[in-house]
Amino acid sequence: MEVVKSGETLEKQVLEDARAKASRILTESDKECQALRDEWHRRTDQDIQRIEADRDSKIAAVRQELAASVPLDLMRARLSYIQESVNRALKDYFAGLAPSDVARIIGRMLRRMPPVFQGAKAIAYVAGVSPKDAKRIVEENVPGVSVEVKDLAAEDGDTGMVLETTDRRIRFRGTLQELGAQLLEQYREELAAALLGRDV
Repeated sequence: MEVVKSGETLEKQVLEDARAKASRILTESDKECQALRDEWHRRTDQDIQRIEADRDSKIAAVRQELAASVPLDLMRARLSYIQESVNRALKDYFAGLAPSDVARIIGRMLRRMPPVFQGAKAIAYVAGVSPKDAKRIVEENVPGVSVEVKDLAAEDGDTGMVLETTDRRIRFRGTLQELGAQLLEQYREELAAALLGRDV
């Protein structure tokens, strides 16, 4: 009986050792597989980045080559179309503004001007804004100014005011047309891209 028990014990130990060894082998294999997967993902990401960079540089080179081969008249026509489209979009945007928005915009423009009108007597030539609103806008945004308002017909659909000292030495334009010109000067490229897309 003792021999049988010893044989069973030996068999159990052999099985446990085999299981432990198999478990270690599986764990190490999993680690190696994960390392291989990580390396594969890393290399794939690098390859994708390299391919995208190559693609972008080739597209840029082709665009530059095409732009260089475009006749000058066609380039001028394209630039003229872009300029007209942006101008038209700004004009349409300004035309759709509510009177309260126009008043707020003109007020901000007045606040940004140098303090030369503070405490001075001035004349506000207004178009597209009621004289009452114009007086309120000036008084709220230019401290201490004494203003007389003169209503003018809007020139070329312009809306806003021209503020001028009574001696006519200093003049400030707070009009939507002036704002449009400032926007075009500072953000022409961004406006064209927003209106017509990045590839214009």
